[in-house]
Amino acid sequence: MKFEENTKLALTFAIIPWAIAYILYKNSLITAEITVIMLFLVLSFLCFSFKKFAEGLKYILDRIGEFLGKYIAIMVLFVIYIFAISPTGILMKIVKRDRLRLKKPNINTYWTDCGEQQKNYEYQF
Repeated sequence: MKFEENTKLALTFAIIPWAIAYILYKNSLITAEITVIMLFLVLSFLCFSFKKFAEGLKYILDRIGEFLGKYIAIMVLFVIYIFAISPTGILMKIVKRDRLRLKKPNINTYWTDCGEQQKNYEYQF
């Protein structure tokens, strides 16, 4: 059974507020919970009743989703780079630690000898 787009949107608006209402209920914000549920139920009713309203609302939500996907992801990655990757790199430079072994001396081969290791099958998994 294939639903129309406005039916899918209306069902989404009918289901989403219950998660929000549960969080508000846990924080003892009963009036906010009732407001959220009523708002989403009205939106759900309007989406079921009027196809043009559902199409307009879907268009607006698509634009908001594109904005969030485009700019929020860039900002989150920038924050991770500034607060996690850069300090780690600076710390590695200060300590003079080369985990990637990028500064090897000039030698004929870059192969490393592992040596003969005794095989222990006790901890193989």
